[in-house]
This record gives sequence, structure tokens and C-alpha cells, in this order.
Amino acid sequence: MEFPKQMKDIVYELLQEPTLDRFREFLRSETGEHNAIDFKQEWIEKDKLAKLMLALSNYGGGIVVFGVHENKDNTFSRDGLKELQAKEQIGEWIKPYISSNLKYDIYDFNYKTSEYEVLNGKLFQILVIEDTPEFLPFISRKEGGNIKPATIYIRRGTANEQVTEEELSHILERRMKHIFPVTGKPLDLKKHLEQLQILYANIKPTVSTIKETEDIPLFMKHFRKFTELAKKFSFGHEYETEKNPLYPEESYEQFIATLIDKKKNKIERVLDLQ
Repeated sequence: MEFPKQMKDIVYELLQEPTLDRFREFLRSETGEHNAIDFKQEWIEKDKLAKLMLALSNYGGGIVVFGVHENKDNTFSRDGLKELQAKEQIGEWIKPYISSNLKYDIYDFNYKTSEYEVLNGKLFQILVIEDTPEFLPFISRKEGGNIKPATIYIRRGTANEQVTEEELSHILERRMKHIFPVTGKPLDLKKHLEQLQILYANIKPTVSTIKETEDIPLFMKHFRKFTELAKKFSFGHEYETEKNPLYPEESYEQFIATLIDKKKNKIERVLDLQ
């Protein structure tokens, strides 16, 4: 996803951890609509929503904020939504129009109370369209009042337009670069997992530190950060083990289990069981 330079860090932090505080900071720092950022006061018609999602997907991903309206003078009205829409309901809306390969997520923000007075008691939602170049281009599947069938849309400024020949060439080039990068063919699943195991093997879930006692030599206290050296000159002192704060919260096995669930969901979508 390509965001304005002044917003890039704020948006990425929000997407990594979509908390109320980070969404509030995003609203305070927002500079207006861009290729990858759109604002809607309410959820829009099904076909128009599908067209917007297709355009953002072909552009490279982006976000749509619901509950915020940009005025003609470039100011914002943060009126919030009348109600939150369930992700399942939105999925039913867009299912006839887009491919199941189009990846998206929805985050809810309910400000029951807030230090930022303008948000008190208001509801907002963010629709996040992922960048999945391996599936480009995304093509509309059904006709609607705001969308044509078998058409490729792209985000152009703040509009969702049918691609030009030049834009289509760029989209196809992005797909080819992803599938066949300059450095060679992409790694297969086995290689990816092997590399992930190597990374996990090079970080320990726990760390050992010298147990606090009065009889530790003074010079040893200065080497407390260097555990291996301290062990070498431990003089019989005890060590205590504690959780390594840098170790991933999710273990390797937990990560694999999560992937299995996601793969099952994808297979069900392919079989039209969802």
C-alpha cells in the first residue's frame, strides 16, 4: 500500500495494532483523500462498494474509513456511523461482484468514552484492502448500477475508474515481478518454513540473568548484560530464568496452526461452502 509520506508511519502503526488511540491519532493527522485512502459517511451501495474495493486492490491496496466525511473545504466531519456493519453481512453484499481472492479486513472503533471530545459516543469502521499482486488483475464479476461486468477498475486520484492500456500493463508487470522476482523464482512453502525455523532457532524464549544476591562481586554486576561471560566467571552464583521480551508472542507451532485454519477457510471459499 502506498500512503502519503506524512501519513505512512501513522497508517502502518494503525494497521499493525488497530486500537482506539491509534485510530484517534490517524483522524487527528489525516490530510484528506488519496489514492489509497477514502472516506465515507456511511456504508455505500453494494455494487459501488465492490467497485471501490476492486479499484483499491488493483491499485495496490488501501483503506476506507466509514463514519467520516470530507467537506468541500477539505475539513472533516467526524459524525460517526449510525450502526456498525458485521463483516459477514458485508461479505454477502460484495460476494456476487468480486473474486474470493480479494483479501480484506474490517475493524470496528466504538468510542463509548474518549479524551478526544469530538469522538465521544461515536462509531467508526475501517475497511482494509490488502495488496495481493499474485492475484492481479481483479475483474468485476457482475453488473450493477455503478459497476460494469468483466471490467478492471483502478484507483485514480480519489476516483475509481476503468483502467487504461498503460495502467493495465503496469498491473500485469506488478504481478509478474511478484511471481518471478529479479532475484529468481519465489520460494516454495517448504523453503519458507525452513527459513522460518532457522529464525526461531536463533532467538531464545527465555533469558538467564544473575540472581540478585549481596555476595556478587562488584565487577560481576557490570557484566550482568553479558550472560555467557558472567556464567564463565559465576563463582557458584545462581541464575534465574525469565521470559525473553523479544521472543515472538506466537510460537512456531501456533503460527503453523493459524495457517492451517486460514488454508481450510480458503478451500471452503473455493468450494463455495462459506
